[in-house]
Amino acid sequence: MVDLIRFYLERNAEMIQAKSKEKLRDYLHMVERLIKFWDGKTVFEINENTIREYQATSRAGTPLSDNTVLRDFGSFRPMINFGIEKQRLELGGHLIDWELPAPPPPREAYYTRDEVAALLMAAWKKKNMAFEEVEKNGIVKKQRVVSKTGKGISTSRHIARFILIAVWTGTRSEKIEQASFVETDDRPWMDLDSGIFYRGGVENKSPTNKRADPVRIPDELLAHLHRWRALNKHTDNVIDHKGRAGSTRGAFRRLKLEVLPPGRVEKVNRHTFKHTCASWLMSKRAPVSIIATYLSTTEAVIKKHYGHFHPDFHKEINDVLKIAKAERLAKTVAERKAKKAAEAKKAA
Repeated sequence: MVDLIRFYLERNAEMIQAKSKEKLRDYLHMVERLIKFWDGKTVFEINENTIREYQATSRAGTPLSDNTVLRDFGSFRPMINFGIEKQRLELGGHLIDWELPAPPPPREAYYTRDEVAALLMAAWKKKNMAFEEVEKNGIVKKQRVVSKTGKGISTSRHIARFILIAVWTGTRSEKIEQASFVETDDRPWMDLDSGIFYRGGVENKSPTNKRADPVRIPDELLAHLHRWRALNKHTDNVIDHKGRAGSTRGAFRRLKLEVLPPGRVEKVNRHTFKHTCASWLMSKRAPVSIIATYLSTTEAVIKKHYGHFHPDFHKEINDVLKIAKAERLAKTVAERKAKKAAEAKKAA
């Protein structure tokens, strides 16, 4: 089994190395878990019981979550299938038992406008003691940076910028983190002159490519981007922190813990901004087809998960019920009039 994993890694090394730093780290941790557990085993031992054992024992102290198992096997299964396709093994008619945990229901959480505003304000105003690397006599040391006021340095403004881009464009976190102000071969590019965010990089400029569609940058966000570019001419990174484009995951989680109530912290994450963008667009009656292309998804997905945010959601049902009520009322009034007329005629 380990030979199949290594064979896959060797043959797909370029694709694996192209992952973002954060995703590559997570992928290598997953590979390490797989190798450690499946070492000495064969594909004929993949079944419901060994998968449960993998979930229970692959991490010291705590079992893997169902989500983690699904992600791990989402990568492990293609490794095995690749070996079969390349004739590195013969199953002899054996069917592998890929009995996995049931996928969890999709997250239905969305940020409110007040929550987005609170996160933005906290990220923009947050100040900490910062450090910079200074070389002296050939030795590089870290020394504390002190602001003129002595109240610390703004260390989370890159998170505020991340939030604005995420909620206005519905773009995935890694695409925002990797984004550049200049055209490059391997990074998403924000073309401020044309107002287009090429989320898939320059090789994906075609609007027919569905991997990460280019999108128009909203005017208000474009104004912010021009201002950020002017203030940070020393870097081409859209989300720049200490001269580098890096992950926002840890910093955003800490921000959540500071700003949101405990009950909300575990329900929302950075990807929730995409859901928020979709729900806001739907609530303002943007066409479903436009929302779908803007978020690089399908109209069916938009209707299924966000259709209820449209002001006219099930309006026809409401109209039918109103008409039915009006008809019942008219019938009741007519019956009362007829009864009164009959009583008056009888009395006469």
